[in-house]
Amino acid sequence: MLHAPDCEEAPQGAPLLDVEHALNVAENLGTRMWTLCGCAQELTPLLRGLDQISDS
Repeated sequence: MLHAPDCEEAPQGAPLLDVEHALNVAENLGTRMWTLCGCAQELTPLLRGLDQISDS
């Protein structure tokens, strides 16, 4: 479960991930992003943007 850095629901002592690592984790089909703290709203547009990048 991914949470925003300032989320009160995040487990105590959970590691703070940089954006690249958070996106890598979010791409995993088993990962859920917590919607109440804004994590999903922040990362989902970035993930969709990566889908549109091509090797041209």
